[in-house]
Amino acid sequence: MMDGKPDSLFFREKPTLVLLALENMDPAYAALVAKRIDSTFAHTINILSQLEKHGLIKSRPEGRVRYLEFTERGRRVAQKLRELKEILHEQQEQWNKLERISRLVNSTKENGSTLHLGPLRRDLAKLKSSGNDELYYATEEIDSLIQDAIASSKK
Repeated sequence: MMDGKPDSLFFREKPTLVLLALENMDPAYAALVAKRIDSTFAHTINILSQLEKHGLIKSRPEGRVRYLEFTERGRRVAQKLRELKEILHEQQEQWNKLERISRLVNSTKENGSTLHLGPLRRDLAKLKSSGNDELYYATEEIDSLIQDAIASSKK
């Protein structure tokens, strides 16, 4: 199931959630992690044992509880996963913003009011500078529609 290469582990939702949850937990133990990531205790134990097997976390028993902590390698992996998640979330926010601008531009076509289009062009300029080529071209297309609407309103 999860045996094999460690990288196959991180392209699954729950192992990633476990690492991200551990980053913010002190103390951390299996039952708490399971609750935090909305997983069964058994599934969480399986993930934790795989993470420990791959040298990303270590556990230490204290009474009836096994406390969990990152290894240095595990901490670096969790940090990179968090960074990736932030990048992915940021791009999604940019696409959502572009979709909202597109709806506003289309509603302008229907009601004929172009007063709010100027500020939208500033928002589009920010989106264009994101470094995402696909987003850039989609933004260019909407900017062209805005320019056409402004030009036709001046006639």
